Amino acid sequence: MNNFLSGMLLSLLLLITFILIRTVAGLWTSFEWSLFITTAVFLFYRKKKKWSRKDIVLISLSTVLFYIIFATFGISLVPPEPIRDLGDIVMPYLYAGVFGGCTMIVLFLSGMVFNKQT
Repeated sequence: MNNFLSGMLLSLLLLITFILIRTVAGLWTSFEWSLFITTAVFLFYRKKKKWSRKDIVLISLSTVLFYIIFATFGISLVPPEPIRDLGDIVMPYLYAGVFGGCTMIVLFLSGMVFNKQT
């Protein structure tokens, strides 16, 4: 349960930093910076808690799960732009899925690499 709470907090951090940086930068730049900040917090928190491999997998999966849930909820309530065609409906959800997959891979690999070093 503690792993899911950590994943939820990391996903909220990822989403909030993405939204804040998105107001001044482009789509991919804001995602890269939000992923960098979230990964730094993840690694710092991992160093303090000494997670096992199972914990790292659960936290990375729960982070992505909550990120996709929160992003989908936000996209459905407040669309990022006026809807003109089918691409305006599908692309935000596709981007959220791609960002979620990238986040899961980065958190999992960075957690495993730094877990091996300690």
